[in-house]
Amino acid sequence: MKRQKISLTTQVIIIACILLLSVNLILGIILVRQSRSAMKSSLDQTMLEIAKTAAASLDGDALGALTAADVSSRSPAYQSVYNTLTIFQNHFDIEYIYAVRDMGNGNFVFTVDPDPVDPGQFGEAVVFTDALYSASRGVAAVDKAPFEDRWGSFYSAYCPVFNSSGEVTGIVGVDFGVQWYRAQIRRQTLSIVVSSLISLFIGALTILLAMSRTRKKVQVLYNELSSLSSDVENMTEEIAPAPDEYEQTDDNPDQSDVDISEIRPSEKTIEALGGKIRSTQAKLRTYIARVHEQAYTDTMTGVGNKTAYLDLVKLLNRRIEDDNASFSIAVFDINGLKRINDNYGHEYGDMIITDAASAIRKVFGREHLFRIGGDEFIAVLEQTSEENLSARFRALDEEVARFNAEEKQYEMTLSFSKGFAVYKPELDDEFKSVFKRADEAMYHDKWLHYSRKGDDRRKFNAPPRE
Repeated sequence: MKRQKISLTTQVIIIACILLLSVNLILGIILVRQSRSAMKSSLDQTMLEIAKTAAASLDGDALGALTAADVSSRSPAYQSVYNTLTIFQNHFDIEYIYAVRDMGNGNFVFTVDPDPVDPGQFGEAVVFTDALYSASRGVAAVDKAPFEDRWGSFYSAYCPVFNSSGEVTGIVGVDFGVQWYRAQIRRQTLSIVVSSLISLFIGALTILLAMSRTRKKVQVLYNELSSLSSDVENMTEEIAPAPDEYEQTDDNPDQSDVDISEIRPSEKTIEALGGKIRSTQAKLRTYIARVHEQAYTDTMTGVGNKTAYLDLVKLLNRRIEDDNASFSIAVFDINGLKRINDNYGHEYGDMIITDAASAIRKVFGREHLFRIGGDEFIAVLEQTSEENLSARFRALDEEVARFNAEEKQYEMTLSFSKGFAVYKPELDDEFKSVFKRADEAMYHDKWLHYSRKGDDRRKFNAPPRE
């Protein structure tokens, strides 16, 4: 009895199915490796964004001035830092968050730790890591390897806190437990492995079904598998650049991890996979944009905060070095805010600050305005015309006059002391030089303001005028 030969069609089907299984297996291995790398990058970025947002929420001057006496007496300055860190401790999925001070020579100590169970004491040593050292030099960083201390083993992110002079006066640390960190990666890896096994099982079942069909049905199945093979080829081309895409950096924040575990094995088209990837990327971009905005926006007034301002100063200094700078500065200071806070309370003072920001923003625009202190604002403009700035100041005076004429929640009158300066290459070799002239003009205006009022409770000496 002759052995029945396997038909050419069946042979082609078998070969195609084996190739399909091989492609699925290879893709599964690639996705597992890439997923682990992408998940780690995503976790590191999440840690870093939480640390940056917390650091941007703190007053660097107050943090740098904290002493052991402030901690023991729970002074208002200490309580402010403590409450801010507690909010992050309670609302984010983190192990610990705390403030650190650089004592020099690689020594770092706790200043504020809101942990209610076993907080680090003021002055207690903090384990040295490369990321902590980087933050002490002004650059936020994440530890690449876990470290151990008396609280356990952690991966940590650190972000510097700057004072009004742009100096690092403290560091915000955020800890994630090693077990939690590794569990997130294991969970992601397991989901990919399970999806790959299901895909292999379906492929094997397809082979068995193909072998049991009649020639006609096998041909139909072959055509369908050919189409599916084409889809897999397209998916390979789609995922080919993935190694670069998953290397997430600060310059490419939207290149983030795709949650492959949510892609069902029954989704058999590249369009479904591509749609899922695009949807996930869009959500990540929205999330990162929101975190970035929170990190660079003053929460009370909605204008740029000190962090955003310092970044702009660095940019302008680079342009000055490259002989490519053209800008002007306007400085504003609210008159009488301390008296308002002392006589009416900080609630009314905050109202004045918010209304002041609104008035300035209407004239100078939100994208150009920064709050750099309690009652201090600065606008950095591309225009270099003194006539233009003078016209804007007149427009601001008109806006303030309209505001003061309107009915509001308080009886105090809003007024500013203000001054401006234009960058001049022959005079200014750095941003600070332009700021100094604008600041002197503002204080001269403040001196005139109190002189006109005959208020001798504020002793201002008129700065020299050029």
